[in-house]
Order: sequence, then C-alpha cells, then structure tokens
Amino acid sequence: MRNKVLTIRNPENRKISAVAPLSIAFGLGIQPGDVLLSIDGSEVLDVFDFRIRELTESLSIRFMRPDGTETETSVKKDADEELGLSFENPLLDDGHSCSNKCVFCFIDQLPKGMRQSLYFKDDDLRLSFLTGNYVTLTNVDDKEYERLLSYHLSPMNVSVHATDPAVRSRMMNNRFAGNLMDRLKLAVSMRITVNCQIVLCPGINDGSVLEQTITDLLELGEGLCSIAVVPVGLTRFREMNELPDLKPFDRESAQAVLDLVDKYQKTLLKTRGERLFFAADEFYIRADRPIPPAKNYDGFPQLENGVGLLSARRDEIQKGISNRKRRKDFAFGTSKNSPQKYWLISGTDAAPFCREVLKGVETLYNDNIEVLAVTNRFFGDKVTVTGLLTGGDILGALLTQAGIQGKPDAVLLPDVALKSGETVFLDDMTVEILADRSGLRIIPYASTGEGLLNTLDFLCAEAQKIDYLRGGCS
Repeated sequence: MRNKVLTIRNPENRKISAVAPLSIAFGLGIQPGDVLLSIDGSEVLDVFDFRIRELTESLSIRFMRPDGTETETSVKKDADEELGLSFENPLLDDGHSCSNKCVFCFIDQLPKGMRQSLYFKDDDLRLSFLTGNYVTLTNVDDKEYERLLSYHLSPMNVSVHATDPAVRSRMMNNRFAGNLMDRLKLAVSMRITVNCQIVLCPGINDGSVLEQTITDLLELGEGLCSIAVVPVGLTRFREMNELPDLKPFDRESAQAVLDLVDKYQKTLLKTRGERLFFAADEFYIRADRPIPPAKNYDGFPQLENGVGLLSARRDEIQKGISNRKRRKDFAFGTSKNSPQKYWLISGTDAAPFCREVLKGVETLYNDNIEVLAVTNRFFGDKVTVTGLLTGGDILGALLTQAGIQGKPDAVLLPDVALKSGETVFLDDMTVEILADRSGLRIIPYASTGEGLLNTLDFLCAEAQKIDYLRGGCS
C-alpha cells in the first residue's frame, strides 16, 4: 500500500455505508465511513460507472479514512466478482435537476414555506433505471445519453406528453424538447424497452394531438412496453404562483379520453395481443365508469402512476379474503358482542370505491370500517388523491367526525400519505402529533390490499385477547 493525495468532487457522495462480510473490500480493511476516491486512478462518475469498473479482474482502489488518510491498494480477482461495497448515496453522484418549466408541473404549484426537498425537480435518467422515475430526456446531453444507453438497462421510463415537436416544446417551455422520437428510437435500437407517460392537459395535448402521440409511439414496435395517460393535477396556488390557467377534466372530457383508450386497446389486442395503452384511475372516476378488472392491465406496468391502482387493491383484498377463509388457523372476526369500529383515511376520489370493496372485509372481521373521505384544503379540492393529503387536513376531518360520531377504536392511515420510510406528512406534521392532537389511535399501514388485511389481522387478534380477558366470547 502507498499513500497519495487525490482531490475529489463531493466526497460525501462516495461515502461507504456497508461492507459485505468476507467480501474483497472486507479483506482490504475497507470500513463503513470510508470514502471511495478512485478506481484505476480515475474518479468514479456514478453507480453505473462503479458497477462496470469493479467487475474487471485487476484494478487499483483508492479510498480515504474518516481522519483524511488516503490509501491505495491493488486487487486481483475473478471477472464479474463484486467488491462488496454499499454507499450512503446509491447514485454516487448528485441527482440532476430539471431545467424545464412545464405548464403542468406540480412542483411549480406548491406554496412557499414547505420543506426544501419538496421543491427539487428530479429529471435524472439514471434514477429512471435505478428507481423507476419518469424523465423527460431533456436534461441529459447526447454524450451522457449514449453512455447510459451503453449499459443496456431496461426499462426506461419517459415522460412524453406529446410527440409533436412544437406542442412538446411549448408544454415544457424548452425549445430543445422536440427531438424526443429520435432519442426513443435510438434506445429501442439498442434493445432498451420504454414505458411512456403522458400528463394530459385538456385543450393542449388531448384529442388529435394525443392520437398522433400514440401513433408515433407505436412505431417503436416491440421496444414499447406501455403508454399511460394521467390527468393534470391542479392546486389552488396556480394563480398565486402566476402560472397559466389550465382546466381540469370533467365527466364529458374524461369519457372522451376513455373512449380513445378503449378504441386503441381493442386494436392492440388484435395486433399485438396486449392492451399496451392505459388510463389512470382518475379518468374512470371523473367519467363515472367502473374500474376495469385486474386482468385488463397487463401486469400493471404503470402502477406507480395510479394506473390500475384501485383495480390492483381490489384484487389483492379479494384474494386476501379468500386465502384467510381457507386457513384453518384464521380466527374469523372479533367478538360478536363488541365489534371494533375503525375509520380508514382516503382521498375523495377513491372513497366510494373503497367503501364498496371493504364490505367483504367488514364481514370477514365482523368489524365496522368507515371510509373517511378527506377533502384536500391545503392544495385545494381539485387535488383528490390520498397520497397528497396533509396531516392538517386529516386532523380537521378526524376532529369533525369524532364530534359527530364519537371516537373509533383506531384510525387506519395508508402510508402513501407519508414520506417514504418515515411518519411525516407533506406539511411536516407527524403521525405522533396527529395522534396527540386528535386524541385518537393512528395506525399507518402499507398501502396494499395485503397491507390493510395484515393490519386488521393484528387488530382482530388484539381485540380478541381483550374480549377474552373481559369475559367475552370469540
């Protein structure tokens, strides 16, 4: 080993979080807290660069201890053998932000004073491959684009909005946004598959513009995995933030979108054996049409965009109920003498659907589960999804409902309304504060059908034990 000084950009991005036991890095004495400086004398660009370069048979690694000491060592190993390092920043680089000023951008519609991380506009193609983010491909130059394509990772998730160059450039306020199809065709030529998202704005990229977009995207052939349309989300802060006026979808315009989706699905089922083109759940709710069955979503390729989310949850709950009925060890329901009363938090859009789906759940557990539809007063009542509810709005709804009905045994909170892995709402209220101010027991649950049923399993077992101690029967 030899010591040498090396200057590196943003060393915090390469800080090691874990070293796999008995790995090469473990044998070299590399420890969590050390910083990876270089491989073979060159700085590592990002996680993709690292993963490719670590798989060579012979390499030199330079790293820095927490005390600033820099050390370099040579390694000989089997090809494709990993070093065994994990990093605090999975990207090993700063994320690339978006320079567009899209007419529909939700972040531009936020009020001032929220936590700073909410204002970051991510548009990093690397995160599309790593975490499934949707990107516009306008914030990556040709050289970087070709480098990332060279890794042959799939799928690539792209925010399309329109393929007409003039319409796309106008929507994104970026005169260079019109070369999308060339970039998509390059990706497909390298056997990279593509999921496409279209944020639909009435009077701008729907109607004939949307039909042209679908026609152009279908030219990608087998490289095209899915297309989905989602309605523009509008907050009450658009005028305050001096943003152009946009219209929401109403019943008639939502029906027109679904008619178009249905037309293409029928054609694509005949020509490709798959539907390929889908609409977000919000369109069905606006149009007052039933949510399609799970089999109509071809495996739910865009679930994270709210495309088939309600159908998937219904399917999960129905299967979960059937599985529990078949289990010999499953205790059906709490005591008939004292059924539990729960409130389940929902956005206004999904509430009627949830009430219908939960009828079978109530029967299974012999409990009363009331869906509490919370109006979004923070962002405005045009924002209707559960994931954008704030703690303050939920608190107001709980206090009002408790004043009318009295307290429930517990409040069931879908974790989609919380910051990932934490108990914090968008307005920085925490679940703990919500429970304290409402005087109610708040139970977050994983926002899946099985997540809800597992939580009710726990509450049922808890209630049965209480009933038994009180002399009740179960």
